[in-house]
Amino acid sequence: MNDKVIKYYFDFLSPYSYLSWTWVRENYRQWISSGYSVEFLPVTLAPLITQFETKGPAEIAPKRNYLFKDCLRKAQKRGVRFNIPKLLPFNSLYCLRLALAVEKERQVELINLLFEATWVQSLDMEDEDVLLTLLLENQFDGQALMDKVTDKEIRRELKTNVNEAKKSGAFGVPTFIVGDELFWGDDSKADLELHLFNNDLYNKNQYQQFVTNYPFRGEKE
Repeated sequence: MNDKVIKYYFDFLSPYSYLSWTWVRENYRQWISSGYSVEFLPVTLAPLITQFETKGPAEIAPKRNYLFKDCLRKAQKRGVRFNIPKLLPFNSLYCLRLALAVEKERQVELINLLFEATWVQSLDMEDEDVLLTLLLENQFDGQALMDKVTDKEIRRELKTNVNEAKKSGAFGVPTFIVGDELFWGDDSKADLELHLFNNDLYNKNQYQQFVTNYPFRGEKE
């Protein structure tokens, strides 16, 4: 694996993806100037969760309520705007496909627009007319992009992202992959940054002893 590539997997319906994005958008240029390349990889959250036969946080009432309270706290601490979406959960497929359909030069701009439309403006991100208007108001070729969201190529690319995330061991979003190292969740940002600049704190020898001496019993032979 290329350890100079940062793969950032996210889903627009995930509040922690949104919180992590507010950090990514402020820092990714620094990573690039330090010799990394950054890939922004939209994925559907559900397949990452269900591959291990676990439930999403929205399906567990105490976890769902805690999660949202936690997000409100984090947003307040960071001075990040955060509002309840119009729908939650919602079908994020169109948003994910739009992030793949847009030209690379404007991908970051569109990702930011879609995140803010969801978690700041509380727009209905399932409504095609809302999405079209949002694109046009921000000087995107809205109709051309909306036409692409049903293209086989774009649908295939999204599935490829999901499959690659699974192969890398991703089990939720946001997930950062650098080489063979995985960093999961908004709370992993500090550890990711330490890793990027060769200051990773975990003891690799102890970790290897752990996985060697205590293999995971749930794995199939």
